[in-house]
Parts: sequence; C-alpha cells; structure tokens
Amino acid sequence: MIERAPNKRIRDIDWGIVLIVAVLAILSVVMVSSATRVNITGDPSYFYIRQTLWFVIGFAAMFLAIRIDYAEWEKRWKSLYGAGVCSLALVNLAGSAANGARSWFQLGPLKLEPAEFMKLVLILVLSRLLKDCQASITYRQLARILLLAAIPIGLVILQPDLGTAMMMSAIVCGMLWSAGIPRRHLLGLSAIGVSFVGLLLLMYVVRQDLFFAAIQPYQWERLTMFLNPETVKSGAGYQLYQSMLAIGAGQWFGEGVYRGSQTQGAWIPERHTDFIFSVIAEELGFLGAGFLLVSYCILLVRMAKIGREARDNYGSLVVAGVLSMFLAQVFENVGMTMSMMPITGITLPLMSYGGSSIVTSMLGVGLVLNVGYRRKKIKF
Repeated sequence: MIERAPNKRIRDIDWGIVLIVAVLAILSVVMVSSATRVNITGDPSYFYIRQTLWFVIGFAAMFLAIRIDYAEWEKRWKSLYGAGVCSLALVNLAGSAANGARSWFQLGPLKLEPAEFMKLVLILVLSRLLKDCQASITYRQLARILLLAAIPIGLVILQPDLGTAMMMSAIVCGMLWSAGIPRRHLLGLSAIGVSFVGLLLLMYVVRQDLFFAAIQPYQWERLTMFLNPETVKSGAGYQLYQSMLAIGAGQWFGEGVYRGSQTQGAWIPERHTDFIFSVIAEELGFLGAGFLLVSYCILLVRMAKIGREARDNYGSLVVAGVLSMFLAQVFENVGMTMSMMPITGITLPLMSYGGSSIVTSMLGVGLVLNVGYRRKKIKF
C-alpha cells in the first residue's frame, strides 16, 4: 500500500505548496499565541504549544498521505464511507457536547471531530462515483450520489452543526461542477435548492413553531445577524460587532502582535478559533491580512494546476474536492468576520486553533500532493 519511491522522485513533490503550508503554520502558531495571551484560565502557553504539536502531527500525516498511492483509497471507498457514517452516528449518540452541538469524541486530553474527517471521506467517495460517469451521468446515478452525500450531511445536521453541513454541501457542489455534470442537471439541483430555501422561509413566515422545531432560534440568529450587525451588539451579534471593530482598528499596518486592543482586551469571543482572521487583521493590518489571502490564492492555484495534470479522472476529482473544501472554508470564515457571510462556526484552514481542523487540512494537502507526485509526465 505504501509506495517506496526512489529518492530522485522527491523532486516531483510540489515544494511550493509545502512552503506555503509551513509559512501558514508559523503564522498560525504566532497568532494563536497572541489571541490566547490574556484572559485565559490556566497556562497561557497551553494553546500555542498544542497548536504546534498539532502541526507536527499534521505534517507527519501529510507526508504519509503522499507515500500512499491515492489509487488505494479508490479501492477502499466503501469501507471508508461505512466507517465515516458509523462514526457520525456514534458521535450523535455518545459524543461530547460543546457549544450546543454533540460533535466530539473526548479521548483523554484529545477531542476528535468525526465530521472534519468525513469531509475528506466524502471527497474520496464522490471522486470514485463521479470518475466514470461525468458528462454521461444518468438521473439514477446522480440520485445515488446525492443520497450517499445526504446521509453524512444529515447526520451532521442532527448534531446540530449547520456550518460543517454547509461546507460538505459546498464540496458536493464543487465536485459535481468539476466533474462536468450536464448543465440541465445542475440547473435542476439549483432549482431544488432554491425551492427548499423558499419553503423554509415560507414556514418561518407562516408557521414559526414548525420552523424553530427544525432550526434552533440561536442558529437562526447567527445565520441572519450578518445582514445588520449593528442592530444587536449582544448575543450572536456581539461576536460580529467586535470582529468588525478589530478589523477596522488594524488599518494598513496593524497595531502589532500582542498589541491589538480588541484582541488583548479579550473583546472578541472565539478569537483563537472562528475569529482568528479578526486577530490577524487587527494586529497585522490590511497588509498582513492581504498576505494571508494571497497565500491562500497561490495555494489554490497550485492545487488547480495539479488537478489539471493528474494522471486520471479520479485524481483530478480528488484535487477538485480538496480545493472546494479550502475555498469554501476560507470564503465563509473570512466573510463572516466582515459581515459578508452568516456566522457558522467554520474554522479558517491551517490557521484556526484545533487539532481535528489542522490534521484534516494537512491530510487534504497531502492528498493533493499525492496526486501531483504521481501526475502524468508532460511531453513537449
């Protein structure tokens, strides 16, 4: 299963991606350190030391993912899917609750979130199912694919974790588009999605009791607060309001690491996880935040290049899935800190504090590098 490639092939790894990930890892540790320097119970070094350890584990996982030929995951897609769905079902029954959602397994000092790893499983499964049909896909094949995707997404919604469910849905949409699904199918799916949202909004107007039986009031408040954050400066709106103050305070050059008034005053809730971008924008300014976003853009462009050069459709779709995952999370996380997107609790890849998020992102990068490592040779 593990390919022992000759040393000369080490040059086939995209070291540009590895360098970008290393830079982001260093920036993440520094900013998590700054975000948790004050108003933290216990040892202030706890978070950045653990973040460093998670990146060490993540880099090991990334290079292990490079060594295992991605074709092996194609053969084992049923086992992966079964294990992923079972873990989601189990966490709903016996998981630990945090922030209103039962989404964690508490394993001693470690917290593992199955839904994070399920995103990668979903990518591998959909890549296998889409690789042969693509433009010739039938309605029956599409229905099967959507059903297999809907099961884990539904289990995540039951936790409830709407943010992760949205990201998994974004992965599905991105992969269907990348696979070249006929336009009529995409338009049909879009119509179904719009109709579903319309039905929910109609239910909100006509029968709020049924609506709030499906969606908790605090979730609805978080999802809609971005439309007018200044009207509510407490509760769900408090996070967003303080985040926007921090971003505005950073201006061009920032207030300096460990010197951000909103950050060091502990005004920003979840500043080391969901709102780490607000800390970066405040302390490093527009230039620092711009550097981060440009780094993500370069990372995504290099991923896209690997996807185009993949040796087969399966590898190309795996890259498309990982790219969709990163793009959706960056867009949603950065957007929610600036009142452009709803607050969903989505982490910023390779930046926010959290072991499951870091390892999942690093494994995703490893899968992309794996495809690039075994890409077809281009003849001139």
